[in-house]
Amino acid sequence: MACKQFKFSYFAVFFLSVIVLFSLDGCKSQKKLAAEREAAAKARQISKAKNDLKSLLADNTSTPEEKERVLNRIKSMNLEDSEVQRLINEVELMVAEEKEAALAEKERKLREEERRRKEQEDMLRKDSKAPTVYDFFDQIVGAGNNDSANDLIDNALDLFSSNDTPVLIIVSEGDGYTDYDKPTTIQKYLNYLKDQKKDLNEIKNIKFNDYGKIIELELKRK
Repeated sequence: MACKQFKFSYFAVFFLSVIVLFSLDGCKSQKKLAAEREAAAKARQISKAKNDLKSLLADNTSTPEEKERVLNRIKSMNLEDSEVQRLINEVELMVAEEKEAALAEKERKLREEERRRKEQEDMLRKDSKAPTVYDFFDQIVGAGNNDSANDLIDNALDLFSSNDTPVLIIVSEGDGYTDYDKPTTIQKYLNYLKDQKKDLNEIKNIKFNDYGKIIELELKRK
């Protein structure tokens, strides 16, 4: 009886040992598989980051701000790869140079616009006896009654090629883009000044035809 019990205990221990060994091997396999999956996912991230960074370096259409957003996303991943870090440094330098160039171009355009505005203003004021479009705008806003304002509007329209001369009003500018309000005509705009008794815009650009008449007026918010 004791011998049978001993054999039974021996086989039970052996069986349990086998189960434990298989369980340990299974855990090791699962951990190894998880580590391999994590390594593969990291490799894919690094590969994609490299491709995205190289695309940024070759991108001639996106703005510096758009490139910087992509760059910051890649940097936030904290990828430990020497080539990724090298490409990040190259893109950072490129974005900084593009920002500096864009700022210089913006300043150049502002200087050019100011120079052109002064030239146009000098042209309009060359005859001190004749009211200019600047003068008429101020006078219409300050007219004491509608009859006086209407007379001023009639005189102001003589400066333009037609009553339907387009008036463009800039509402916002930035990143090389200009947004305009709904287009109007000079006659409508002059009547708007008469009704509102105030002018919220200033003249930015004036285009003339060969006869000295205004063919387009560009305004911007003060």
